[in-house]
Order: sequence, then structure tokens, then C-alpha cells
Amino acid sequence: MRKTEVIKVALVGNPNTGKSSLFNQLTGLNQKVSNYPGITVEKKSGTAKLNDEVTATISDLPGTYSINPSSLDENIVLEAFINESNDYPDVVVVVADIENLKRNLFLFSQIKDLEIPAILVVNMMDQMKKKGISLDIAKLKEELKSEVLLISARKKLGIEELKTAILNYKKVQTTTIANIANRVDADFFKKVKSSFEDISLYKAWLLITQQHNFPNLNQTLKNWGLVLEKT
Repeated sequence: MRKTEVIKVALVGNPNTGKSSLFNQLTGLNQKVSNYPGITVEKKSGTAKLNDEVTATISDLPGTYSINPSSLDENIVLEAFINESNDYPDVVVVVADIENLKRNLFLFSQIKDLEIPAILVVNMMDQMKKKGISLDIAKLKEELKSEVLLISARKKLGIEELKTAILNYKKVQTTTIANIANRVDADFFKKVKSSFEDISLYKAWLLITQQHNFPNLNQTLKNWGLVLEKT
């Protein structure tokens, strides 16, 4: 029997973008609801068959506006992208809604700066005509250096196209959008970059500023964070 390949997918987005509806469309009845260890926040995961040979395991992360945490939910989202455990995502699907795209793009830019393959899914495409909204998808792809899809989770539009994009996640550019080294202390970030080539510059910055929030970080990341603090 041929072994099925499994792609690990993290689903993330601002609250009220239709992220949970998309999760339900992708996973159907193949869902499991539990709690994150030690807390009562719901943890939703499920599976989606992408084709005869590939399955996706999908983690529906709590809704968040940022991965710089100011709440428990945001802590959970950040740790999912910092702590490279067994369920670390191969690809991140960021869900935005068509009426608040500009606001939603802040979170997408943060994910991109972690240099993880990221697909931007703009939800509620069925509302565009009624709301008088138009969107140049080709231009958005060019500007964001990433895959961008229009969908309607409620109307089940674009779901198969998203599955195809997930299948092809290795082709998604991981080029960053913002270069933080040019915005703050350039000499400091140059030193960090030369010392920690195995992680993105933005992840290194998050380890410096946020590691006190994450007692479950693996030892390698803890060591990196401790060294970075002294850099």
C-alpha cells in the first residue's frame, strides 16, 4: 500500500474573517476539538484529503490581529510559529476578509517575515459585487510575493483551488515583505543575522522580545534566545 504524504497546515486570521467556516469546509467531519495543554482555550484540528496521495492536517489557530502577543490567544499563535515542534506547519493559510483587507494584511506580513510559506486567502468574494469592491489579484501577488486566492467559504467557492495551492506550497515564495534590519539598529541586526543563520531575522527578534512568554520552547530555541539577549 502506498504511503500517504501529509502536509501540515496552520490556519490563521483576524477574528471574524470566516476562518472557522473555511476550516469546516476543508475538514468536514474529520475534526477533533481539545484544549491547549494547561488552559481552556479550544484547540481545533482536522484532516483534508487533497488528492489520492496527499492529506493535509489542519490546525485552526485562535483568531488574532498580531503575533506580537497581548493576550493568551495571541501567545498561542506566536508559539505555533516559533516553537519548531513535530506539528510545526509546512505552510500557513492566512484568511482575510474582502472588506477589511488592509487591516488583515498586517498579520500576513508578520507571517511572511518569519519566512514560512504563506498563502493569502481573501474570503467573502461573493460580497464583492454587492459592495462595489474590485481587487487586482495579479498585482497583489506581485506586491506580496506570495500566492493569493479569492474564496467564499460560505458559498464553497475557491476551496478546490486552495487545496491545489496547499499541494504546491513548496513553490510559494518565502521572501519577506519588511526588512526590519533597515528600520531599527542595523548593526545589531547584522550581528544577529551572522550568528543565527538557521532562523529568520524576525524570528530571532521575537525570541529576544517574547521568549519569557513561552515556557515550552525547545532547548535549542531557549539557548538562541539567551545568546541573543546578550548580543
